[in-house]
Amino acid sequence: MNFLKYNTSLTNSSFWFLESKKVAELILEGYSKKDILELAITDNIFQVESENRIKKITNTVYKRLNSFSKEVLEYFIRVDTNSAKVFVLMSILQVDKLFFEFMYELFREHIILGDLTLKDKDFMMFFDNKQYQSDVISNWSDETIKRLERSYVTMLSEAGLLNISGNDKQITIPFIDLKFKDFLIKNDLGAYLYAITGEE
Repeated sequence: MNFLKYNTSLTNSSFWFLESKKVAELILEGYSKKDILELAITDNIFQVESENRIKKITNTVYKRLNSFSKEVLEYFIRVDTNSAKVFVLMSILQVDKLFFEFMYELFREHIILGDLTLKDKDFMMFFDNKQYQSDVISNWSDETIKRLERSYVTMLSEAGLLNISGNDKQITIPFIDLKFKDFLIKNDLGAYLYAITGEE
């Protein structure tokens, strides 16, 4: 995680749950990124019309999944839908330094403190602190920060961890069975698990 640089790529990405499962299956079948891209273009496996969009999905999802072992990917495509969505969120966190820090420093803290509501001021304080700590983030515009905030909310909502009603953003602590927890910890994914569940 330390070698990753802060970036805003999440503002141009989606959760891509079904796409992640498809790419994981293809990786397990031995397909390279080039193979997957060719298949996506010729067979339109992602059901999108724009070739640029196909390239974006393939490149992004492959990057999220490529670092995981075969055992982890096999587990991902076998688990129940809720657990699989949690895993997709973890795949995003492990390639996005700032989003991981948001989850571990803010989201997790709210769970630990029993405050399950995320307010606008929470996001504002988090990004203000990061802009103070990082020259890279301090150069981002207010609009970029707002887009990142919206992206975080969307990702958490699609992962089933945030329930949005009007201006209220309520955290939903996911149920993760003991077997899945043990598997994640055994495969060095504990930090991502704790960021999502508040545990440690």
